[in-house]
Amino acid sequence: MIEVYHNALANEECDILIQQFEDDPNKSKGRVNNSSGKVEERHDLKQSTDLILNKDSYEYNCIIMSSLVKYMDKYCEKYPHLTTISPWVASSVYNIQRYDDGEGYFMMHCEHDEKAPFRILAWMYYLNDAECGTYFPTQEITLSATKGDLAIWPAFWTHPHKGVTPNIGTKYIATGWIEFIPRRMTIEQMSNVGYYYE
Repeated sequence: MIEVYHNALANEECDILIQQFEDDPNKSKGRVNNSSGKVEERHDLKQSTDLILNKDSYEYNCIIMSSLVKYMDKYCEKYPHLTTISPWVASSVYNIQRYDDGEGYFMMHCEHDEKAPFRILAWMYYLNDAECGTYFPTQEITLSATKGDLAIWPAFWTHPHKGVTPNIGTKYIATGWIEFIPRRMTIEQMSNVGYYYE
C-alpha cells in the first residue's frame, strides 16, 4: 500500500519549490511533539529546517496541491475502498523540510496518533535527488529519494518509517496528510483550521 509515482512533479517545479523555501523567512528548526503534546526541539530525535505551510501558501499550493489531487485519484483507482469510507480531504497544513549533511528524522514513527487522530494517509514529494531515502521496516522497503517522486502510504502503526540517517548531503522533501473530515465541524470551521479544498 506504499505507492510511488515517478515524475509527479517536474524538475522545474521542484527547483521552484526549493528556491521558494530557501527564500522564505518563516523557516525554523525542526521540532517534534513530546509525550505531553508540547512541540519542542529535540536534536536527538530530529534535525532539520522546516517550513510549515497552510491554505494561504498559494505559491506553494499551486504546485503541490495541483499535483497531489491528480495522484490521489490514481491512488483511489488502485484502492477504491477509499471512495466509500467517511469523507476526507488533503490537509493544507503541511511541511517542506531540508535535511543537511548528518541531520535526519532519527526516530521511527507513524503519522497517526492521539494528537492527529484524523490522519489516514501520508504523502511525501522528494524535491531533489538525494543519497538517503525513507525506510519502512515492516514492509522491508527503502524508498529512493528521487527528484519529483511522490510516495503515498497509510498513516497508521502498520507503516512506521524514518529517514535513512544520518543524512548524506542535502535532502529536500514536501510532506503532509490526508485526513477524515470531522462530522462535528462545519465547512467554515474546517477552513479556519487549515483544510485545503480543491
